[in-house]
Amino acid sequence: MRRVLALIWLLVVLAALGYVAVQSVQGLRLETDILALLPREDQDPVLQSAKDRMAQNLAGRAVILVGHPSREVARAEALNLRRNLLRSGLIKPNTDIPDQDAIRRLGAAYFPHRAGLLSEPDRQRLGAGQGEPLVTRALSQIFGFGGVADSRLLARDPFMLFPAFLGDLPVPANRLVMDGGMPSVADGPITWVLVSVMLAGEPYALDFQRRFVEAVQAPSGVALLRLGAVFFAQAGAEQATAESSRVGAISMAGTVLLVLLAFRSVGPLVLSVLAIGTGLLTALAACLWLFGSVHVAAQLFGASLIGISVDYALLYFGQVFTVRTAPSQRLKHVLPGLTLGMVTTVIGYGSLALSPFPGLKQVALLSAVGLIGSFLTVLLWFPLLDRAPGRSLNSKAAAMAAALWRFWSEARFQVARKAVLALLALLTVWGMTRIEPDDDVRRQQGLSPVLVAEQSAIQRLTGLGQNTRFFLVQGESEQQVLEREEALGDRLSGLTGWQSAARFVPSFRRQADNARLVQTALIDPHLAAYRARLGMAEIEAVAVSDTPLDLAMIRSVGALPILDSLILDDAMHAVILDGGADTDALRMAAQGLEGVRLIDPVGDISRLLEAYRHRALMLLAVSTVLMVPVLVWRYGRSGAVRVLAPALAAIIATPPLLALAGLGFSFFGAMALVLVLSIGTDYGVFCAEDKVHDPVTLVSVWLAMITTLLSFGLLALSDVAAVKAFGATMLVGVLTAFLLAPSAGRRP
Repeated sequence: MRRVLALIWLLVVLAALGYVAVQSVQGLRLETDILALLPREDQDPVLQSAKDRMAQNLAGRAVILVGHPSREVARAEALNLRRNLLRSGLIKPNTDIPDQDAIRRLGAAYFPHRAGLLSEPDRQRLGAGQGEPLVTRALSQIFGFGGVADSRLLARDPFMLFPAFLGDLPVPANRLVMDGGMPSVADGPITWVLVSVMLAGEPYALDFQRRFVEAVQAPSGVALLRLGAVFFAQAGAEQATAESSRVGAISMAGTVLLVLLAFRSVGPLVLSVLAIGTGLLTALAACLWLFGSVHVAAQLFGASLIGISVDYALLYFGQVFTVRTAPSQRLKHVLPGLTLGMVTTVIGYGSLALSPFPGLKQVALLSAVGLIGSFLTVLLWFPLLDRAPGRSLNSKAAAMAAALWRFWSEARFQVARKAVLALLALLTVWGMTRIEPDDDVRRQQGLSPVLVAEQSAIQRLTGLGQNTRFFLVQGESEQQVLEREEALGDRLSGLTGWQSAARFVPSFRRQADNARLVQTALIDPHLAAYRARLGMAEIEAVAVSDTPLDLAMIRSVGALPILDSLILDDAMHAVILDGGADTDALRMAAQGLEGVRLIDPVGDISRLLEAYRHRALMLLAVSTVLMVPVLVWRYGRSGAVRVLAPALAAIIATPPLLALAGLGFSFFGAMALVLVLSIGTDYGVFCAEDKVHDPVTLVSVWLAMITTLLSFGLLALSDVAAVKAFGATMLVGVLTAFLLAPSAGRRP
């Protein structure tokens, strides 16, 4: 029967191998979108849709500044860069920065409706009855040095209100000037030329990232500054791939060296690698089959699975140091512990699937399938393939293991045990007074410092940034939405900069009100004297247009792609913020305005992380409850408590101990505690299964602990704060659980 099951398992593994091979030939899909890791629990589908739309708009843009001391070289290289990107199909032909031709088209579309168009400063002056400053400004523009007015313009727009309106449009990057049709800015001796592009591909797709980043290169002597999600995503994917490769290589190398040193034979090494390989292969196949892709988070933690999946092989081959020479005897002796250990660990990993993070759901699946695959390999193949001869246990290792057994079991060490536990309790209580929650999602990312510096430089030079906060404005009609935007804009004035559809196209009501203000506060009291001052016989009066300007007219011009980002649909617009105003002040600005909500995706995610940190702690309770029946069935009530105690002590002590080291407690640390519980329970199970306190058992557990620390513990060296928190928690928690695990053994 065992041979039949072993053959069936071989067929499953071969099928997984074939599936992964086919997927590899077609191109493995590796997801790098950080948004895929974030919770999506907005109860309002409209709100979630708006967030998704704005996130896509933000991710679909990229900004490059091309700099050189020579203005001509900077302009030529900027043109060349854009031309190459267009030729390669990496960007769309349109841009969100209007050029000179676009401005002319806009002027032609706006001009017939000029009677209802006012810049915000002009509107405020006229609303206060202050028409004289506008008269003075117009006269200075006419008679001043380099005056730009002519008789035809004066006849149609006597007070030069229309140029003021165009100049007040919230066009992105208002610190730039149009230099020969190209947005530019001078910074000391360097001339910077802006290349603002809209991506033609998926910014989180690895192939597109690679092609785009490789295409954004500059010749020697030309400086480049980059801003965009595609650059950060590519750097993050590269970092994650490098870290997973490094962790996997070190973990595998350490495991190989450890097995060779411990068993002094190639046979256990080959079979241990086989157990690891089948686990990883089946896990990858299951992940690709169910999800269609693998997220870099799952890839990174999957590399760490090496240190867990090898535990079953180590517990099995630990029996070579005993009198059990037959493979069936070795398996029979460790099978109860292996089975219980696998079940409790899978329960712990399965709890990750209850989290709201799609990336962690992949981690849960990959890890659970990988562990089951490794367990089945040990169970079904090892008895058939094992040819390892019996060996004697290293005397020093045996002495250390025996000493640890005696410390936790013999009466003469009772005072020392109490002292150790009291010290652990004291450090835990002290650390609890210093625990600081760390739920800010911005601190959980590993952003490239080079790109962060370039982003700061671009913001300083141009005013462009990546502010994710925005107001969502809803109404029953387009005109009602525009009116509500205008009411919001009145409150935002002086608080922060903003871009809204109403600033490009005022509502019908605002246009009529503007025309009335011009007539009553400017034309009626000042036009006659103004005409006499100019010595002109007749000036065409400004009349209200019969057809007010609407958004469709301006959008049809195609000169302002930014409107596509602001208009989510006819009854829902976004108001994008330019500055870094305080969030509370922004919320106050929207207070009392119907249909207006401040959306702060980063803040929302941080608040959700806080909520899910508490939920993760609840997962600990769920995992414990799921483990208890199995442990009670095997060991009875008191025995179950004894087995769980080391792991529970580890998860209670780990966050305070890390707090003493200056590490905050985040959702990712809380999720790691779920695994500490399951792995620590494994160690307790292995020790509880040994009724004679055999040093071989503790040496095997010690080897398993080292391989776990070689994998998960190495994550503590990551530059990504979330991964670092996970790894540090695993490092301290697993080590603590191992040191306490012998207390789960029955005392002689």
